[in-house]
Amino acid sequence: MDSATSPNRVILWAVPRSLSTAFVRCMERVPNTKIIFEPYSSADHFGPEGRLRAIDELPPEPEWTFQAVKDHLEEDHSDSDLVFVKDMAYAVDDKYEMIASGYQHTFIIRHPAKMFVSYYKSICDGNSNDEDVDEIFDKWLPSGLCYRELFDLYEHIIKSGSPEPIIIDADDLIEDPESIMSLYCRGVGVDFSDSILNWGVGTIDRWSISQVLWDVAPSYKWFDNSMKAGGFQKGVSKPLPSFSDLPNKIIDCIETSMPFYESLYGQRIQSPGTNK
Repeated sequence: MDSATSPNRVILWAVPRSLSTAFVRCMERVPNTKIIFEPYSSADHFGPEGRLRAIDELPPEPEWTFQAVKDHLEEDHSDSDLVFVKDMAYAVDDKYEMIASGYQHTFIIRHPAKMFVSYYKSICDGNSNDEDVDEIFDKWLPSGLCYRELFDLYEHIIKSGSPEPIIIDADDLIEDPESIMSLYCRGVGVDFSDSILNWGVGTIDRWSISQVLWDVAPSYKWFDNSMKAGGFQKGVSKPLPSFSDLPNKIIDCIETSMPFYESLYGQRIQSPGTNK
């Protein structure tokens, strides 16, 4: 890639249900931006090398190989000023050699209690037969429950000599979207404007996205809030759920994931005046 003509390239690595799609909706408001949505996750779930195939009856998408994803991300993209990629860290676990070069790495995290409750609810909403929920929940989650993979990727990036990734927390984003997005944009070399906080209601047909992912997502309401909200308004984050109301499966996931979350949380960017 010719650095003189290559666009700014940024990846946002996430865990599920972390406001990451809403974050992408902000970034698509940056002028002349190309959005590439969960390409590695598509390879991991729907490609011929897929390792987490929760819906077995779906035919693999032959074009979504890990090498094809890497090649696509490393293309010229000279028609854009910014290439913004959002993906799940678990999708590149044990495949770091497939991570595209030339990108600045950033992360979005969310408290595990909020993430797993939302994740479980989304699967419940997408299934008319409740007995399938636990099976799909288990099959779609990687062995490290997403948080270990996110932390391992962060460590890998640090050890590789790349610039230290920017980390944002979903609750911070909800409580002060203008400050957090302004700090993020400054960190990745993008001009911030208040307009990116208001993306309106609409489709995402201009994104590069796997057809199977696009077809499956509405059933599980993965994108519902991002499509309907229309923008970020400064508010108050939801309180943590009561553990007494949660299934043991969810409690175990939360307890296993907390050390990885807390390690990343301590490195997050913060609005001025926020207590660590």
